[in-house]
Amino acid sequence: MQLSRETRNVGLLSLCQALGQTQMVLVFSVSSIIGASIAPNVGWATVPITFQFVFMTMSTIPAAFLMKRIGRANGFTVFLIIGCAGAALMIYALFLQNFALFCAGSALFGASAGANQQFRFAAVDAASDEFRSKAVSLVLAGGVFAAITGPSLSSWGYDMISPIIYGGVYLVILSMQVIMMVLLRFTDIPPPSEQERTGHVRPMREIAAQPAFIVALLSAMIGYGVMNFVMLSTPIFMHLHPTHPFGQLDINNVIMWHVLGMFAPGFFTGYLIKKFGDLNIILAGAVISVICIGVNFSGDSIWHLRVGMGLVGLGWNFMFTAGTTLLLSTYTPAEKAKVQGVNDFFVFGTVATCSLLAGVVYSQFGFFAVNMASAPLLVLVVCAVFWLRVKRQPVAA
Repeated sequence: MQLSRETRNVGLLSLCQALGQTQMVLVFSVSSIIGASIAPNVGWATVPITFQFVFMTMSTIPAAFLMKRIGRANGFTVFLIIGCAGAALMIYALFLQNFALFCAGSALFGASAGANQQFRFAAVDAASDEFRSKAVSLVLAGGVFAAITGPSLSSWGYDMISPIIYGGVYLVILSMQVIMMVLLRFTDIPPPSEQERTGHVRPMREIAAQPAFIVALLSAMIGYGVMNFVMLSTPIFMHLHPTHPFGQLDINNVIMWHVLGMFAPGFFTGYLIKKFGDLNIILAGAVISVICIGVNFSGDSIWHLRVGMGLVGLGWNFMFTAGTTLLLSTYTPAEKAKVQGVNDFFVFGTVATCSLLAGVVYSQFGFFAVNMASAPLLVLVVCAVFWLRVKRQPVAA
């Protein structure tokens, strides 16, 4: 019965993760285009996506504490309702061609997306100790669905509810959020225990001083930040290439390779963590991301871009999944909500910052400067892994 319950919960949460990631792919594919068409100034085109990331970051801690109080399924449902309101508001904003309303809808959707990032922690709640790393990995693997279906759904939703151009994309997003709420009703995630609700909670500075916490946070922050930094600048580089600009189909194809690199390894990353240890997988992820930088410097053909984007996705998968697994060892049940919320606050705060910086660095210094700026951060992760290994070594008597 234990295995059946674990399998069912992980399967349902993987489906929710798949739908959530597909929504993100849909938003990435159209948000800037919509912003450029309805904003008072073309320079404001990325403001809606910035609102999304800011509110995504801000929702992480409130979502964690709400789930501690009312349970995972109910907490996710509350934020999905907020997301539905955001999608409906964006459809209305497109009907009115109102940029301010569209930004407000993006903010509400971002709050919902921030809560969705905790599907991986929900899988851990319903898993045995031996199944935890696999549960995190398999839930993240649900994003493979996003890579396959996202571009097609974006094209399909373009004029679905004409004359509201792109309104169909947000109608698809709203429908997916309703499906996610239904799926959550069939999960069987244990409610917060008495120890989790009333147990002693250490000050955050004491928890954050643990070497394992520092490395786990650095791994997730830098893995996600570097991935986002390179991923957002690559389509710009392709579109504005000085000698042979790439078409939209080529750009979509490269992004598909990237998303597959991010999520397809989820089917086996948990096994690798269990076999080789979380620190070795973090180290492998950092090295793979450095190799991505080397590929980007070696050429700019479509195959160089496909391989480079696939590698930075794989590096993210290893660093983020293993960092999440390492984080699980740094807190007690009573500290879970606080630590998970703070971790995601810093991770997605880094993502929001990198999203803003990617365009600035690219416009000022170019695509290769973006790659070079990523390298020192990855070296920092490598150094942090070796530092923690030294800390873990027993002191001789």
